[in-house]
Parts: sequence; structure tokens; C-alpha cells
Amino acid sequence: MKNTIKSLAALLLCGTALLSCKKDDADNGKLEVDLTSISEVAAQNPADVSVALTSNVNWILTTPEWVTPSATYGSGDAILTFSFRSNYKDETTTVPSRSGEIRISGGGSLNGKGHVVIIPVKQLGHTYVDPNPSLGGITDADEFADFIKAANGGGSLKRWSDESGNVLLLADIDISGQNIDWQSIADETNATNGNNGCTLEGTPFTGVFDGCDHKISGFNPEVKLGANKTFGLFAAVNQAVIKNLELEGTMKISAADQSDAGMLVGTALNSTIENVKVSGKLVSKGTTASKRFSLGGICGYACASDNLGTVIKGCTSDIDVEAVGGSNTANGATCAMYGGIAGFCTTPKALEGHLCVTIENCMNNGDMNVTLGRCSGIAATANAGTILKDCTNNGNQVNKIANGRLGSIVCNLAYNSKVVNCVNNGDLDATLEGYNGTVAGLVALMGDATCSLEGGGNYGTVKAVSTSKQYIGLLVANFSNFSYVKDVVVSGSIVVDGVKREINASNYMENIGCVKTGFESRISGLTWVAPKN
Repeated sequence: MKNTIKSLAALLLCGTALLSCKKDDADNGKLEVDLTSISEVAAQNPADVSVALTSNVNWILTTPEWVTPSATYGSGDAILTFSFRSNYKDETTTVPSRSGEIRISGGGSLNGKGHVVIIPVKQLGHTYVDPNPSLGGITDADEFADFIKAANGGGSLKRWSDESGNVLLLADIDISGQNIDWQSIADETNATNGNNGCTLEGTPFTGVFDGCDHKISGFNPEVKLGANKTFGLFAAVNQAVIKNLELEGTMKISAADQSDAGMLVGTALNSTIENVKVSGKLVSKGTTASKRFSLGGICGYACASDNLGTVIKGCTSDIDVEAVGGSNTANGATCAMYGGIAGFCTTPKALEGHLCVTIENCMNNGDMNVTLGRCSGIAATANAGTILKDCTNNGNQVNKIANGRLGSIVCNLAYNSKVVNCVNNGDLDATLEGYNGTVAGLVALMGDATCSLEGGGNYGTVKAVSTSKQYIGLLVANFSNFSYVKDVVVSGSIVVDGVKREINASNYMENIGCVKTGFESRISGLTWVAPKN
């Protein structure tokens, strides 16, 4: 094609040359256009542009490859129409503008004389304008509400994220105005949470949420959960990180069936919660079924699986609790329960202790006025593969349950679970008449040959009533089965039927709890410290 155009051009120029020779090479030809430039050509669906050419000579034109002329050569006057190829990809693709020139030549001779008309041409590009431009983080309560909608709808969280994709909270915010029809993050996630495993269905939060040491206040939901539901500021998280955050509010919650809830997280699977402080109040009317309803100041249900672990560390709960079990007044794994940090902690037994739920360097300061089968300052239940390490309970508990399993650090310590260097300073009052449960300063029940208690100590008072079916202890109410107990400080007081026991260096071992016959040798290195009062 190019060779053909060149041949035509040569013929045209030769013809022009012959005319020019007759005029002593004086070029009197005419080549003019009525448009000096073509600009602002649209990127998408560009319109054709027509140009009037006035000429008394033969002519030929060239264009950029993205411009198609109605004719490439001719003689005399002409109306030339130019079509433009679209420069548009799609709405979200930015493409640059492009420029070129339309060149019309004619009236020349063989020695190079002639006319040239140049028409500059420019086509616009397309710039994508993000309707939700990045803010680099959440800036106010309205943006937080939009973030929740995007997270629950599977949308992009880029608007509220840094370059690494971490969602950031950039200011203290009050979300009380958002709670009329409150929808938590990952609200549509269902959680089939068992004694040794967790299955999440839906869209749990899977990213990093960094509070940047800011506070969310006004978290005041009032909800009733259905079967296999989970609730919190984050309903469910999986392989997620939540850190550096303060959360304040009042949560009023009840359940119609098995479910889990925490002020911060309802269900945490294979995730990390770090440096979070919760404060305010939790009010619960329990359940209407005799199935587990686990509540936590930080997390309701914590589970490790799939070669991963769940870690809750450096967290503080200042939640004051008023909770009853509803129709569920059992004291087993299916009861209504509360833990200042976590409610129910577990792993699949197949993990054999290699992976675990770890609650480390956490503190509970909230008081508990409850009627629950299990209630503790740190974790209500350490069912399997749970490590409670370097934690402190300062909260006092008054529990009106008739048959509970109550310990100020943890109620039930089971398979491959351990308490390491944990301290209780709170008082535990289980003086309901007719009480037939277990009550202790640290652990209510050690119930598996693989569990252990090491370091730390109890400095709080245990109050109870005397019945033949009750276990009372400064350390562990019922040493039913365990691997070892060692290097624990024994202190605090026991008050039975309103009478304080005289405990001293000579008889404190008689008050650590009920030790199963034959297991005495598994206990070593205990130290008596007389209480200050």
C-alpha cells in the first residue's frame, strides 16, 4: 500500500512538474484548508471531522495510523473527512492523550518545490477518577459505616487502607449514631463452633485493622442471636490482625441457641488480637436453650486450626458484666459462660498441642455480677490447646449460680492446656445458699492428664458456703487430673458461711483445693505468702 501511495505521489508530482516547467518553474499552485488544527477529539466514540480543501493542483495526504481519511490523494477542491480510532479502554483504565499531524502535499516540481499544509491533530485520553479515592484510613464515623458496608459486601477496602493494605483508624470516633440498625463487621458470617473446632461460613474479616491507638466509642448494640451466630464489633475474623485499638460501649445481648459474642470479636480463628482495650458494660439475659453461649470482654470464641494459631496479647478488659444464663444453668461446655478476655478457647485435638490459642500478658479489671455456670477474669473455658500466660485478674466476681464451675483465672483447664505465671487479685463470692459447685482463686477444675499450672499465684478471697458437694480452694477447687502444678504462690483467704478460715504456713496445703488421692506428688514448689489484710 505504501509503495502504491509513493508511486501515485510520484506521478502526481511529475504531472505538477510538467506544468511548472511551462511557467519557468514558477509555482503558482493553490493548496489551502479551512481548519488550521483538530483538537479535543474524544477518547471514547470520537466524532468524524470534515475539512474543506481548496486546491488547483494534484495532492496527496498522510495521517497518523489512528486517523483514517476519506481519501489519500486527489486533484483540485475536496471535502476530506477524518475518522479517529477510539482511545478508550474502560472506565477504570487511564490512557494518555496522543498527538500527530495530517500532512497534505501538492503543486510541487521534481526539484522539490511545492505546497505543504500541516494540520495538527490531538485526541484526548481518559483519566480514571476513583469515586471513592483513598483516604489512607478511616477518618470519622460516617467513613467507618461505609467501611463496614464495603467489608460486608465484599467490596474494596482500599479507600481506608495504607500502601500495605492495612485498614487504619485515623481519629477517635463516636459510632453511637450508627447503632440504630447495627451491623457489625462480617455480620453475615455463620459460625459452627464446636468443642474442638470452628467452621466459618460467609465473609469473615481477613485483613489487618490497626486502630493506631485511637478509640471507638458509642458501641451500644442490643441484639438477640440465632443459632450458630457470632457477634462483636467484628463478628468473625479469620487469619486477621486487630491491634492498637480502644473500644468503649454497652453491649446488651442474648441468644436463642448456640452462639458466641465478644465486645471486640465474636469468633477469632487463626488470628491475632494485640494491644486492644475494651471498656464499658456487658449485659446479657443468656439463652433460651441449654446450648453453649460464650461471651468475652475481648473475644467470645477463640480457635486455632489449619497449622495456624490464635493469639490474644497485651489486651485489657475494663468491662463490668451483668449476665444470667437464662434457661441454661449448666456448668459444662454447653453452658452460658463469660471470660474477661475470652469465653471459650479450643483447638482440634489432632494438633496434639503443637498449635494453640495463646492469651498472653492480658488483664481484666472489670467486675462480674452474674448467674453463670462458668465465669472467670481471663478465660471461662480452656478446652484444648490453650495457654494462659502472664495474665492478671483484678476483677471481683459475685456469682449466684446454684451449680457452677468458677475460677478467677479460668474455670476449666483441659487437654494440653496450661496456666503460666498468672495472678489473681480479685475476690470470688459464691455464697448462694445451696451452692454445690467448684470455686477457687485460680482454676475451678483441672480435668485432664495433660494440663498444668505453673508460677503466678492467688491473692484474692474465695467466699462460699459449706455443702458436701462443694469444692473450695485458694488455687484449684478440684485437682481431678493434671500433669503437674509447681512454683505457685498461695495467698489470699477462704471464707465459708461468713467465717474466715485461719490459714498459715503450716496448713495452707490443706486449703489449696481438693487433690485427688495419689496425685499429691505432682504438686511441688508452692510458697505461702500471708495476705496483707
